[in-house]
Amino acid sequence: MTIFSLKAIKHNATICKVFLQSLPKNKPLQEVIDYAHSVCPHLKTEVEAKKHLFNSSKKQDKGNLGKIVEFYLFGQLPNCDPNPDLAWGADIKATHFKTNKHGHFNAKERLTITNCGKTADYTTFSPIQEATNLKSCKFYPKIQNGVLFVFEHTAGKYDDPDANLQKRLLAVSTYNTDELPAEFQAQLQTDFQDIQQKITDQEVSQKGQKYLHIHPHGSKNSTTRAFGFTNKFLTTLVAYTNNLPLTIKGRSAYIERQHFQ
Repeated sequence: MTIFSLKAIKHNATICKVFLQSLPKNKPLQEVIDYAHSVCPHLKTEVEAKKHLFNSSKKQDKGNLGKIVEFYLFGQLPNCDPNPDLAWGADIKATHFKTNKHGHFNAKERLTITNCGKTADYTTFSPIQEATNLKSCKFYPKIQNGVLFVFEHTAGKYDDPDANLQKRLLAVSTYNTDELPAEFQAQLQTDFQDIQQKITDQEVSQKGQKYLHIHPHGSKNSTTRAFGFTNKFLTTLVAYTNNLPLTIKGRSAYIERQHFQ
């Protein structure tokens, strides 16, 4: 059994990916955490030392699952730091895959990446407008790299921490958009240009964007907008990064159930 250094997991992309690949899949999150602590003793020590500072007791917190993953698998408390979560450049995200009527899996919802402006003040979108392309945009580092934990969706809109700890981990994806196939990168750029045009027209919406979109974020009637990956792209991304076959029928894209057994 390989023993990992917590510092290396946070600072070295290659070592972090080996650590993530070693995590057991198709197991409840609690079992995944227990395994992670067994192969990274410093992580267990870090969690025990900070546990009194970590509050995951809210039952109506949509971000609770992601906070649990970030704390128990990386030893990091929730924060508002605009820099990537991991020192090697990746943000940590958690999402859910639901089953379709045939029992196969696809993304339940989009993946919010980062806030990027407010429609109440269109000058807040200037970093987007001033960018010559997606990769030169101020927000691209938040878009570019990610560590994505995919869990099986269970009934209910929000789950308490105990329920989240019992959710089945389907897959873990690490991605770098610079390393994706050319057609993926081209669509991301096309979507970015569409977003820029909508900002110019002061008619910001997610209509027509296929992979990267701009969407409302926050409480009801919030004017805050965020970049996000669409459901279909999220499903496609998980399939690609895990070398799983992607099935496309009409407008639907999904990963067949047997690939998560």
